[in-house]
Amino acid sequence: MRPKGVFMVLTVLALTICTSFAGELDLLVQELVARGVIDTGRAQEILTLTEEEMRKELVKGAVPILPGWVQTLGLRGDFRFRNQWEKAEHDSLARLRQRVRFRLNGEANVSKGFKVGFGLATGGNDPRSTNQTLDNSFETKTIMLDYAYGEYEVYRNVKILFGKFYNNVGIWLPTDYMWDTDITLEGIAGLLKFRQLFLNAGVYFMDEKGKVKDVIRDNPRMLVFQPGFSLGQEGAYSIRSGVTYYQFNQTKGMAFDHAKWSNSFYSVGTDKYLANGFNNLVLAAEAGLYDKFLPYIGIFGEYNVNLEAQADTANSGMTAGIVLGTEKIKAPGQWQVRYQYRRLAKDAWLDFLPDADTYGGKTDVRGNEVSILYGWAKNVVLGIDYYKIENLQGKIVPETIWQFDINFKF
Repeated sequence: MRPKGVFMVLTVLALTICTSFAGELDLLVQELVARGVIDTGRAQEILTLTEEEMRKELVKGAVPILPGWVQTLGLRGDFRFRNQWEKAEHDSLARLRQRVRFRLNGEANVSKGFKVGFGLATGGNDPRSTNQTLDNSFETKTIMLDYAYGEYEVYRNVKILFGKFYNNVGIWLPTDYMWDTDITLEGIAGLLKFRQLFLNAGVYFMDEKGKVKDVIRDNPRMLVFQPGFSLGQEGAYSIRSGVTYYQFNQTKGMAFDHAKWSNSFYSVGTDKYLANGFNNLVLAAEAGLYDKFLPYIGIFGEYNVNLEAQADTANSGMTAGIVLGTEKIKAPGQWQVRYQYRRLAKDAWLDFLPDADTYGGKTDVRGNEVSILYGWAKNVVLGIDYYKIENLQGKIVPETIWQFDINFKF
């Protein structure tokens, strides 16, 4: 049986055992009420207390008939329906499509200090998308392994992660300017926190054998080193800043999968290869005020430079923006408005990594994004996202995207 099948069987077994126990208890209490031993009020009290005790035992992993990891397994997920309108102004027709995204995530404590996390999501081979477009005569949609990792807590606030995990787990990222939020990194990360300081470091594997001209190079890698600090007073203010250094052991002359070829490249026949190397230095910061005129007022910014690029005018980029309203939507009636400007030069960053909704994820772009979120109901959020992005060279006219979302979290 496949691992996913084993997991599903064990989960169903656990739920069946707990449900069976609860059902037998219900029947027993009902019989006691019928015989006049207890009244209905006392019966409901017994059932409520028993349910609470069962929950506590499950959280502690103390139910002897079930494996500990099953009892501590936490599941969560979300579903999003999107209506997206987009138009490149040189095209005669706009594109309108409906898309869905479904994600199911889990986390289990294996033993003291050890944990496993995993996620399944709709999508395909594109590392920057978990969307599925509604098309092709109602065909079924693909579920993929989004991430899977093991975690070892060496000491308090010192962790090591192995496997595949979201990029903002291994690296602090205030925006999606350089990293699409759907990307999951693959490798090993070390995370350290000490009072107001943090340090993130990792080695990530971009390919097993990279495609290059005339020779195969083994294991193109990305090394990340990110020191930073975080200050704040709860309910008053917060400040976070970090410096990130990305060292790529080999990028010049490479042909990466999913490249958009908006970076400088040269051709050999029909094949394309990167003309520049990439080693990047990034400065980032964000700050927020709480309950000053609004529940939250925040500003953020990043500056990035590729130390290996040849042309000074094409090796850097920046983003800046502001957030007003609520920092995170957690309740009905809460709202948030966010504005972000970005500029990413041609060889400032590898073009298979930035936000895919920004001009298809290419470099050599600049433009604006405005998003609005509103809490419609508990765990239900409405969203509108507007992009107006153009090519820096002015050779291609701007692209406009409107996204209308409804998000369900469970």
